[in-house]
Formats: sequence, structure tokens, C-alpha cells
Amino acid sequence: MAPFGLRLTTPAQYALTLLFVLPCFALRLQWPWHSFSYFLFAPGVLLGAALFGRGPAVLATVLTAVFAVFFWIEPIYTFRLSSAQVPPLVLYALVCASVVGLSEWSRAALSRDRRALLAESRALASARLDGIDFWRGLVLCTILINHVPGNIFEAITHRNIGVSDSAEAFVFLSGVSLALAYGHRFRPGQRVGVMVAMLRRVLKLYGVHVALSFAAIAIFSAGALYWRQPELLMSHGRSLYVKDAWTCLIGIVSLGHQLGYFNILPLYMALIAAVPVLLWLARIDVSLMLVVSALLYALTRYTGWNMPNWPADGGWFLNPFAWQFVMAIGLAAGLALKERGEIPVTRPMLALAAVVVAIGFLMSPYGPEATRNWIAANGHLDTDKSMLGLTRLSHFLALAYLVYALRLSAFCRRLPVFAPLATIGRHGLLIFALLSVLSALGQVLVSTVRTSAWFDIGFLGGGLLLLWFVAHLADAARPPRRARPLAQPAMAG
Repeated sequence: MAPFGLRLTTPAQYALTLLFVLPCFALRLQWPWHSFSYFLFAPGVLLGAALFGRGPAVLATVLTAVFAVFFWIEPIYTFRLSSAQVPPLVLYALVCASVVGLSEWSRAALSRDRRALLAESRALASARLDGIDFWRGLVLCTILINHVPGNIFEAITHRNIGVSDSAEAFVFLSGVSLALAYGHRFRPGQRVGVMVAMLRRVLKLYGVHVALSFAAIAIFSAGALYWRQPELLMSHGRSLYVKDAWTCLIGIVSLGHQLGYFNILPLYMALIAAVPVLLWLARIDVSLMLVVSALLYALTRYTGWNMPNWPADGGWFLNPFAWQFVMAIGLAAGLALKERGEIPVTRPMLALAAVVVAIGFLMSPYGPEATRNWIAANGHLDTDKSMLGLTRLSHFLALAYLVYALRLSAFCRRLPVFAPLATIGRHGLLIFALLSVLSALGQVLVSTVRTSAWFDIGFLGGGLLLLWFVAHLADAARPPRRARPLAQPAMAG
């Protein structure tokens, strides 16, 4: 359809987009529903994006939102919105932005010349450290599964065979990636550029976090209204929205109030902001960086330092002063890979890692019941997730060391799932935003319409396929570039 639309003049494109909006407007006149019927206007936005591109689609989004607010949102014939009416509008804007983005990606991905250029770029980058992308993709898929509680796949994720989970892997792999991308550039004359890049990334993360939080409130509000289940708004920090919507929205914008399942991006923002300091220490000596990071972790555990919540008491669920230690370890690993092409592997360390992972399995839900009861009765294990308990940290580091030492990336590279997961992992923030929306939808549907395990298979299977499809479009649409191989890329697997 796109070639037909692009043959028209710009005024004709915008005029036809207006005509697409009118049938949606007429349909809405016949549909006596609440404010979430914004989405009856989505076909007009989709046609504008598919036929004419970004500009007409943005016009359709703005126009339909104005129509909805003016004609159907109480008080009608005004543009006044209460705090409870903001999240549906934000969610509608996010959906329309996603439609526009997918249309642009599809147009770029379907370009024959671009496909050829991308194939050439991938061939030149065959020595790339794609194992990082693979593991990040696996972690992202695991997060989607674990963020829809009660599904049948939840029992087979790696948090059930140990005491750590995807959060440690997510932060660690971020540190490795940042070291590979910026470690060699953090030197006199280039440091300002690296710090500006970090600031841009933090601002992007902030915008995504706020948008996802508003989207979550809108999704759970829609579920509570449609299925008449107000309890959907009573947990994971959403009850504040019911009690005082404006305070909740201000808390979200200020990062003082974080919804459950939507609290990892604030942690990531804080850690990204600390990366220039860690890289500066690493330029002096990597061991110095790790020692300073470990001291901050120890002081945090001793004093209880944390970023404050607002308006509620307490601190962030994921304490950035403690979790920066995982980021520092990831940076150190990435710098070692960048400089030497490998991380040293010794038999004593391999044996120790295997023992720690085995003990973690004995403590896990799949471990022997007698062992779990004995540990619970005779030990006080430091498994607190908020403060990054030492038991969690030790288990994750041992597991990561085993994965690297046993060259599991090289083994997984032969599997048919390697390429799709690596594609997902190359677009971490985009996929994380999408899976966060999917997980919120899944939590609502599990609480309302789930009747059997077939729902889990359909929803999560379809969700994982959607993650791959969106990542594939994003992969094909981005400008191809030659990857810089490591000194000894074979050691990365």
C-alpha cells in the first residue's frame, strides 16, 4: 500500500488521512462506551501510517485524541481532564506511537536495497560477540514469563533452580555491553562525549519509564472497569492512584513512587548515571574500581542507604547503591573482553562456581525438601533482592562464570533459537518496553479470563513471537554498520 500512498502529493495525503478519521468518528457515535474507546480511532491512525508515513499518522493521532476529549470525556465540550482520565489518553498515544514506529520499521525492513546492505553488514560482522545479545534476549523473554504470575512456564525459568533471577543478569550484561561500547573511548578528549551519551540514555530511560508506568495504570484501570474487579488496582503500588491520583502521578514523574514490576528502569537510570565515575576509576585501575564499588556496597548494607520513596516511606525496591556492584563487575568483565579477548578460567574457580550453583539448586524450590528445610532451620541466608543479598550475588556470579567457562554460548549458537534470541537482545529497551506492556495485559487477563493452561500457551507463545517480530523489524530498519571484532572473538563464545 505504501507506494500508492507515496505517489500522492502531501496535501492529498493529509486530506485522505482526515477522511480515514471520519468513519471512526461515526462509529464512536454509535458505541456508548467509556473513555477507553479511544481505541476505536486506532484504524484511522493505522491507515495513515501504513499509506502515508509518520506525518499524517501523527495528525490522525492528535485529531482523534482531541475529538475524544472534547466530545466524550466528562465534562463534555471542554478540554478539561481529571487525573483519572490522563492514563487512558497516554496509553492511546503510546499505542499510536507504536503503530507509527512499526509502520516505519516495516517500510525500511521491506526495502530490497536495505535488505541487501544489511545482509552484507551481518556477513562482515560475523565475528561479533553475539553471545551477549543471545543471553540478553533470553533474559528479556524470561522477564516476560516471570512477570505474568501463575502461568505454567514460570516454573521452568532459572530463578526456580537457584536464588538469583533475571535482574542480576540484566544489570550485569548491561555493564558488559557498556564497557565494550564506551570503555575504550573514556579517555582525555573523549570523556565529555561519553558522559553526554550516558545522559541521553538516562533521559530516554526516564521517558520510557514514565510512559510505561502511565500505561500500566491505564491497563489495570481498564481491566478493573471492564471486568468490575477493583482489586486489580489494589496491589503493587496502584492503590495510591485510587486514593490520590495526582499524588500518584507526581510520585511516578519524580521516581519516588514506583509500581511493582515497573521498577527496574529507575535502577538502570541510576546505574547508567554512575557509569562515567566507574569508567574513570577503571582507567586508573580496574581493581580500584571494583574495590571502591565493593566498599560502597558494604557501606550500603551496613547503613541502609537508599534512594527515598515519595509519598510513601522507605526506599527504592531495588537499591542502586547496592546494585551498582553488579554493574561494576559487568564493566570489569567487559573491559577484560575488550582488552584481552577473554576472561581467565581456572579449574579451582570452575570447581568453586559449580559448588555454589549446586548449593543454590539445593536451596531452590526444585531442590530436595529435606535440604531446604534444614537450610531454613539452621541458616540465615542473605537473599534479599532489594539490597542485593550476598547469597544472590554469589549464586549469580558463579552461574555466569560457569556459562562462560563451559562455552555455553558456542553450544547454543548451533540451536535454532539462537538467532531469534540474539535479535531480541540487540534491542533491549524497545523489547523491555513491549514486554512490560504485555506483562501488564497478562496480569489482568490471568486474573479475569484465564481458564486453563492453554491460555498461557497462547498468550505467552504469541507474546514471545511478537517480541521477535518487533525486534526483527527494528533490526532490519536500523542503519547497518560494521561491527568491530574483539582481539580474540573465538574466546567470547
